[in-house]
Amino acid sequence: MNSLKEKKRWLIILLCWLIVGGALSSVAPAAKEQTSPGKNAGLPETAASIQAEKALKKYFPSSEGVPLFVVVHDKDGLKDKDAVTAMVNIEQVMNEADEDFTIVPLSKMPEQGRASFFSEDKTTFFLPVLFPKGMEDKAIKAMMDELKKETAKSIPSHLDAYFTGPAGIAADTYEMFSRADVVLILATVGLIFVILISIYRSPLLALIPLIGAGIAYLVVDRLLGLMGKYDWFAFDSQSLSIMMILLFAVITDYSLLLFSRFREELEKGLSVNEAMINAVNFVKEPIVFSGGTVFLSMLALFFAVYEPYRGFAPVFAIAIAVMFIAGLTLMPALFAIAGEKSFWPSNPRKRAVKRAGKVSFWNKLGRFVTEKPWISLIPIVIVLVFFTSMTRHMNYSFNLLDSFPKEMSSIQGYDTLNDAFSAGEIAPSTVIVKAEKELSREQIQRVADELNRLDSVSKAEIQGHPYAENDQSVAKINLVLKNNPYTEKAFDDIERIRADSDKLLEVSEIEDAKLLVAGETAQQADVRNVSHGDEIRIIVLVTILIIVMLAIQTRSLLAPVYMMAAILLSFGAALGFSVFFFQDLLGYQGISYRIPLYTFVFLVALGVDYSIMLISRIREEKERLPIKEAVREGVSKTGGVISSAGLILAATFAVLITQPVMELRIFGFAVAIGILVDTFIVRPLAIPALIVILGKYSFWPKKVK
Repeated sequence: MNSLKEKKRWLIILLCWLIVGGALSSVAPAAKEQTSPGKNAGLPETAASIQAEKALKKYFPSSEGVPLFVVVHDKDGLKDKDAVTAMVNIEQVMNEADEDFTIVPLSKMPEQGRASFFSEDKTTFFLPVLFPKGMEDKAIKAMMDELKKETAKSIPSHLDAYFTGPAGIAADTYEMFSRADVVLILATVGLIFVILISIYRSPLLALIPLIGAGIAYLVVDRLLGLMGKYDWFAFDSQSLSIMMILLFAVITDYSLLLFSRFREELEKGLSVNEAMINAVNFVKEPIVFSGGTVFLSMLALFFAVYEPYRGFAPVFAIAIAVMFIAGLTLMPALFAIAGEKSFWPSNPRKRAVKRAGKVSFWNKLGRFVTEKPWISLIPIVIVLVFFTSMTRHMNYSFNLLDSFPKEMSSIQGYDTLNDAFSAGEIAPSTVIVKAEKELSREQIQRVADELNRLDSVSKAEIQGHPYAENDQSVAKINLVLKNNPYTEKAFDDIERIRADSDKLLEVSEIEDAKLLVAGETAQQADVRNVSHGDEIRIIVLVTILIIVMLAIQTRSLLAPVYMMAAILLSFGAALGFSVFFFQDLLGYQGISYRIPLYTFVFLVALGVDYSIMLISRIREEKERLPIKEAVREGVSKTGGVISSAGLILAATFAVLITQPVMELRIFGFAVAIGILVDTFIVRPLAIPALIVILGKYSFWPKKVK
């Protein structure tokens, strides 16, 4: 009866969580049902490429929609009869579909008119289609499946047909993430369970964090679904996948920290209720500060201009807030309800007797670091600086398709186009000339001629009627670059055309006009500029925020500086090693431009957690011990729990390496490496060594013993 009475408060807490989860499940959809593509390619309204796109849609509305390219290929060369049959049948399939497609009628065009849609070697042609604007990815995927099925039936069997372009990529991406999410959550849960069983030999200890994480995930998922339903903010599948891994890993970390202190209190002979209350009081500070640090780091992404970065902020801020609350309420409740059975088959009271007089590995390590701090510190710094230096030759990739599996229809279609046509024809640009007065065809042709004189341009030509509807002061020119449109060389070409636009118009004898460039290359050029600005802004802001949080937590001005320096060095080394592994060893041409910022935010925000846990324990110990002994005790008493937590966190992020998207693989690899470096090298060796070397100034201006 007394046991039930003691557990009453914990049962009430658990019941509250279950009620909240159940209520949200009844009114809110799952978050993945509310994912939506970003607007304006993630760019602000003021971006030059977005202004050009708006002008294109305003003056040439027939170009509005989601492009699809149906690519037909015959490796032995297309026969005229087969090509015409394929054109007619594909157009018929499109016309018979339920959606209102805009199709370029190749079969009705004269042979000379459709020549630009055929490759020079006559092995490939493509048929452009526009999907209706505003279709959801799920609907595009369903329609694409039907189109692929009907097309396969209607064209000669020896021809290959691929569906690429933005619509094809959207359909394949939706299918890929739908499959991957199930694998990801099963792999994450299974991995955490196996690691916990291996380390602690306790089935209940392995299950309790997973049960708590599952309840917290349900709440987060439905909260995000509710907010997405009412359009409070947009998020994508990729952020949800990373959020799920983060939630399970962090809640497991908090559980291990709580469990470790709970066990210590039970070893003192306290009751389960008293031990858990004491444990919560002791872990409250590190959880509050570690959770607060990660929370503020994620909120800092709201200051990003690029929408994919900014879209991470609400998803992860909400997840972190729920994790933080769960760490101080739900997890203590679950452990307290399980009581001493949490440790089954071991017993914490008997364990205390067995451990008496034994010297643990972490105690030995703490002694080594405090006695030989310089030997502990210098080799680590040299190695970290060496790998950090490898970031200097990192090549950025701005082509999302480089991240996707080669067997996807959209990628096969893209590669086929790339092989059959010149690099720039894969994604041609559109030059819009917008003047105050009517433009003559001769003036438009002069602009095209000037563009053709540029070394970077493959061809600039007027196709059909160049004028906007009922407005001859606006005209468009098709532009094909020589460089691959998704490379930085092509971005530089677009930047030069923009910079020289006034001179180009002047030579073409057009006054009071402006030249706009629309298309994928122009957008990616703007993405490069915006992303680079965000990278600098967010890194500086997050660094300042973390230093402030560490200053508050440590009551020191110096400790946050050397702690942050160590964390930044870990980040640099992890990124540098990833560049070495993927670029130098595996031969990848580049790494996604988003990897450095994503890795920084997650690695720095999560890495600081372990430093906070260590510093909190050292501060607690130095109230009764000299600084060197406090450091030794801090390393000894936190070593086991932090190493276990770090191993789990690294392993869960490493699950991303199994994903089909290369961007996620590299991100998971970089974060996993960084966490391992921070957990097993920086936190137990470098930071304690620095504290010992600095001695009484370690926590300046506060004096230490």
